[in-house]
Amino acid sequence: MRILSHLSNKQKIMKSILYIIVCTFITATSCSSTNQAVNVSESQNILPQTVEKNIAYGDNPQQIYDLYLPKGRNETTTKTLVIIHGGSWIGGSKEGINFMFEGLQKYLPEYAVVNMNYRLANGSDIKAFPNQLEDIQSLLNHLKSKKKDLEINGDVTLVGLSSGAHIAALYAIKINQDSQVKAVVNIVGPTDFTDPYYRDNSNFQVFLDKLIDKNNYENGSDVPMALSPAQQVNTYTPPMINFYGNTDQLVALSQLERLEDGLKANNIPYESTIYDGGHANWNAEQYKDLLTKTKAFLEQHF
Repeated sequence: MRILSHLSNKQKIMKSILYIIVCTFITATSCSSTNQAVNVSESQNILPQTVEKNIAYGDNPQQIYDLYLPKGRNETTTKTLVIIHGGSWIGGSKEGINFMFEGLQKYLPEYAVVNMNYRLANGSDIKAFPNQLEDIQSLLNHLKSKKKDLEINGDVTLVGLSSGAHIAALYAIKINQDSQVKAVVNIVGPTDFTDPYYRDNSNFQVFLDKLIDKNNYENGSDVPMALSPAQQVNTYTPPMINFYGNTDQLVALSQLERLEDGLKANNIPYESTIYDGGHANWNAEQYKDLLTKTKAFLEQHF
């Protein structure tokens, strides 16, 4: 009888152990399934990378832009880089600066990137000033109104080339509604039309005069001064990173020097790089350096 009783107890113990193993397996399987469901759900909520072309931000056919939206973007942390092409205020297009659109996606993939067109001065009904500044404002208002749909936070860095850098800097310094622009990347931008380099050039003065809608400026006002970012720098100016060439025949290094004087006087954070070469006609290594320095600067100031 003692033997039978012993066997019975052993069977009970084995049964209990088996029960515990089964329960543990079921619990583990259930937790694993739950975790997998959560991971699938989170994966489904991550927004994919997208690129859209020729989106309108105004009624004029030139008021369009291309847009890169990064994977995993959100309305809290995703900032935007806005590229503004050059062309002496009368020409050029976003397609001509597509290399920068692609380069910024590669080096700063976590940012949204906009490549904009704007109304070009045509010598008659469309003037560069103030229309091109108004176009920047229209684009930024457009982006701000769509930030929930796009999942961007509204903060912007303007990235300008040549005349595009001029209007980027001028907008950021003189207008910058709601302080939406947090930094400027200035690539060979003219900054001071009061510089003898421009002031003593009669051909440039005639050209500049044709760019201005005089109805928007008071009689007797110093319009070249008003259109010179270097002369308008103030304590609200956002941080700027600048790139120039030491043999540039279109934008002299004095333009950088005058801008730096204004930035220093107002304690504005800035960095400047001078490359061997002319008007942004730099080689691949120099542009790689430009993008690398831009990334580091924006990580600190944007």
